[in-house]
Amino acid sequence: MKKQKTEIKTEIIAGITTFFAMAYILVLNPQILGAAGMPIDALFTATALAAGIGCILMGVISNRPLAVASGMGINAYFAYTLVISLGITWQVALATAFISSLFILLVAISNIDISRAVPESFKNSLIAALGIFLVFIGMQSMHFVVANPATLISLGDITSTATLVGILGFFLTAILVVKNVKGALFVGMMLTTLIAILIGFSNLPTEIFSLPPSPEPLFFKMDLSSALKLSMIPIIFALFLVTFFDCVGTNIALLTKAGYLKKDGQVSGFRQTLISDGLNGILSSIFGTSNQVTYLESASGIESGGRTGVTAIVVGVLFLCSLFFFPIIKSIPSEAVAPVVIIVGLLMLSSINKVTFLDSAETLSSLLMVVTIPLTYSISYGIAAGSITFVILKLVLGKNTDIQPAMYFIAFLSVLDLVGAI
Repeated sequence: MKKQKTEIKTEIIAGITTFFAMAYILVLNPQILGAAGMPIDALFTATALAAGIGCILMGVISNRPLAVASGMGINAYFAYTLVISLGITWQVALATAFISSLFILLVAISNIDISRAVPESFKNSLIAALGIFLVFIGMQSMHFVVANPATLISLGDITSTATLVGILGFFLTAILVVKNVKGALFVGMMLTTLIAILIGFSNLPTEIFSLPPSPEPLFFKMDLSSALKLSMIPIIFALFLVTFFDCVGTNIALLTKAGYLKKDGQVSGFRQTLISDGLNGILSSIFGTSNQVTYLESASGIESGGRTGVTAIVVGVLFLCSLFFFPIIKSIPSEAVAPVVIIVGLLMLSSINKVTFLDSAETLSSLLMVVTIPLTYSISYGIAAGSITFVILKLVLGKNTDIQPAMYFIAFLSVLDLVGAI
């Protein structure tokens, strides 16, 4: 902590902020995976246990302020594509999650240095892209933007109570931020929740303490024998690609934001965070939930000053505590979390000024990624668009020496990812 110019109080506040920014997963993940026929009560316990132990592992192994939990989007792919669409059982789907996470672990411990292979402009534009993505997610959560059949999205009903609570929370939190109040994001979120309760928009929890449901219906229920059939290879590979690119993109962006980008272009601690993601994906499938990934909401803790693994460990402890205090966590409305997500996203946009505009190949590929991630609602598709464009343009210019072997690897996997999406 001394090396990173932080202290235990700051790390704890950062951990608390990150936890409440991503606590929604405790509610949403069981709902989404429940559509696949999995027991919802056990899913809550599995989600909390996997995230709690996973965050602690991330903190210990990588010593970085990154938190993990079941990935949003990946859980929908798990439930609606693998189980409902393709008709495989959730037990087989859990086995595919186990195997795909094992592949991520193998890539992480190999000699493929992916973080060094990614150009600096690419890394910084990725931060900006994720910033826009977070702003979009936050605005959706507070219903500031809504679906529109004519224009895809449009302004929501800003007179609705939900949106007004979100808008009030945004200005309240933004004022705390510009006044440099310590833990402004967390304080703003709590004050917004209190206001929501006082005006009757959100209810006080009916109880404080409850014992967690048993995880037994899901624990170690993977059907590995069925998942190891040849017909399952495309499914496993697709899940690997989606999870892998999610982890790679998020880890590089967040570590760069946290100040771990070295002068030689290497992101310090990246390999350890990817190893942790692989291990945590294996862990989550054993507990009975979909692949875990590093959460974008970790940026909330980073913005609050979190710089070490202590932040992640605090998040993990709170996830484990949430097993017994879920009624309180459930009382925090998404409209109170949304302003924090939006502000963090806006602050991340400042990274765009570090993109070099002297190299047209890097400029075009980087900016293409910036717009693709939020517009496709996918980190993996954004990385695919950027990496493939980068490789093609560099080859056309005859600057193949600018392309590291790992960048070819990322572009190759990106092609396979896009082909699988067709």
